[in-house]
Amino acid sequence: MDIKNVHIKNHEQTAHAPSTLEKIRKVKQGGKLSEQTKTFGSTYRRLDPNQPSPTVTRSGYRDFIHPFEDRMLTVRELACLQTFPLDWEFTGTRLDSYSSKRKVTMTQFGQVGNAVPPLLAEAVAKAVSEQLLDVIDEK
Repeated sequence: MDIKNVHIKNHEQTAHAPSTLEKIRKVKQGGKLSEQTKTFGSTYRRLDPNQPSPTVTRSGYRDFIHPFEDRMLTVRELACLQTFPLDWEFTGTRLDSYSSKRKVTMTQFGQVGNAVPPLLAEAVAKAVSEQLLDVIDEK
């Protein structure tokens, strides 16, 4: 299979403005822009490939810089951090349009950031199920 011809859903990169690229380039692996300026809080954090990811939030498209490339993560990359399977497709718009006429819909980034990671949900469900079965067995 020629990997160059495979379409990965939700893996479109954002075309960053020059001012955004300038900010991104300042951040070293594992660092964040707020270490250099006080205006960006938890946004503009470059992932460290040797450390766990910080929590993915609804504003993830502004939070995480790719560990090796000067760009923000894609919806798919954030979804992988959240343990979504590769074939899971997020629908709707990728980013907020910031238009006064925009629909009240959840963006793809918002869907990923607001989600409970599937593997976490599975672990919680399994633990609850085991506890319930133990209670039933005791009766």
